[in-house]
Amino acid sequence: MNLNRVMGDFSSVSTRTLALAALVGLFTGTAPLLGQEFKWGGSIRGYQFLELEEVLPDEAQPQVQNLFSGRRNTKLWILRLALETSFTRHLELEVHPLLQFASPTLGGTSQLATDFTPTYLPLDHNFTDSPRVDFDGSLDRLNLQFDFDSIRVVAGRQAVTWGVTYFWPALDLFAPFSPRRVDRDYKPGIDAIRATIPLGDYSELEVIGGVLGSSLKRDGTLGALARIYLGPVDVGLMGGKFHRDTVGGGFFTADVSGTGVRGEVNWTQSGDAADRLRDRRTFWRAAAGVNRQLAPTFSVTLEWSFNGYGTSRPSEYLALAAADRILRGEVNGLGRWYSGFSTAWQFHPLGTLSNSLLVNWQDPSALWIPTFSWSTGNNSVLLLGGQVSLGQEFLPQGVPRSEYGSIPSTLFVAFQQYF
Repeated sequence: MNLNRVMGDFSSVSTRTLALAALVGLFTGTAPLLGQEFKWGGSIRGYQFLELEEVLPDEAQPQVQNLFSGRRNTKLWILRLALETSFTRHLELEVHPLLQFASPTLGGTSQLATDFTPTYLPLDHNFTDSPRVDFDGSLDRLNLQFDFDSIRVVAGRQAVTWGVTYFWPALDLFAPFSPRRVDRDYKPGIDAIRATIPLGDYSELEVIGGVLGSSLKRDGTLGALARIYLGPVDVGLMGGKFHRDTVGGGFFTADVSGTGVRGEVNWTQSGDAADRLRDRRTFWRAAAGVNRQLAPTFSVTLEWSFNGYGTSRPSEYLALAAADRILRGEVNGLGRWYSGFSTAWQFHPLGTLSNSLLVNWQDPSALWIPTFSWSTGNNSVLLLGGQVSLGQEFLPQGVPRSEYGSIPSTLFVAFQQYF
C-alpha cells in the first residue's frame, strides 16, 4: 500500500474535523458512569526570565530576528489540570486542560520551561492576537485507553517517548524535549492511535499511527518499535514513515555494575524536497550515554551525540535553523558533534543543586545551565537558575558564528505548585 497516497486522499481540513468528531464520539458514547472512579490533580507554574545581554545586532535582517530571540524579559504562567476517570477496569479516559500565558510572546529563552509542538486535531485556541502577549488554551491530553491482557490501545492526544538518552534522543520523533529543558514533568502531547502488544516478560511491540503536524499528507506517521528484554540488556528495533521520511533504528540499555549504559541510532531517508538542496537526502543520528549514582545524594550523567543532519560550518547555521525538522523540534542541534554533562546533588532534604553543560565541539561553544530547587511545602517548589552561553556571538550582519554563543545568557526564577 502507498502510504503517501492514502494520506494525500485525506489531507483536507474536513478530515481533521471528522477525526475530532470521531474522538468525541468515542468519549461520549462509552459505558454508563455508574461506579466510575474519578481522579484529578494539576499544577500551576510561574516563570520570570531575564536576559542579561543582547546578542543579536540591531542591523540583523528580519529573518534572523525571527529565528533568534533578542533582549527580552519574559513572564510565563502555565496552569494544567490532570483528570482521569475509569469507566470499567478496561477503559479509562485522560484529559489535561492547559492554559498558558506569556508576556511578551515566547522566544528562545522559553525552551528552558516549555516547547512548541505542532498538532493536528483542533484542540488548541489562541485567545488574543496581540504581538506582545500569548494567551493559549489547549487539551494537552485527550485520550481513551483500552487495556486488555493481550493488547493496550490509546486513542487521542497523548505523550509518547521512544528515545533512551537524555539530551539528544535519536529515536524520539514524538515532540522530544529540548536539551536545554529544565522542567520535564510533562511531555507535549501528540495526536495518535497507539497499540501496545506484550511479547513476553518485559518485552512488547508498540505500533503508532498519527499526525505530527497540521497536514495529514505532510505529517502523517506510521511506525513500530519492538522492545526486547534479554536479561542484562534491553534492546529495541524501530522503523516506519515519519513526516514523509523513511526511518529505521535501534537502541540498547544495560546496567554494568551499577552504571547505566544506553545508546541509540537513527537512519533517515528524507522525504522533504528542501533537504535535497541541503544535501541531506539520507543522514544518521546517534547518541550514547552513561549515568551513575556516585553517592546517595549525588548522581552524574554523561552523553555523546552525533547529528548527521547538522553542519560543521557555522556560516550555514542560519539556513539550517529554518529547516522544518529543526523548527518542529525533531532535531535539537545545528552542529554535528555534541557532549552533555549533568550532575544532581541533594545537599539538604529540601534542596537540590543541578548543573547541565552542553557542548558543541564544531564551533566550539557551550551552554551551562545551573538550577537550584528548594521544596517550600509538601506540594510546592521554588526554582532559581539560568543559562550561561560561552562562544562567539553574531557577526554585525546577524550571521551566527557559534550555536550556543548565539543564545543570550539568562537568569530565571520560578515557583511550582502541585495540587
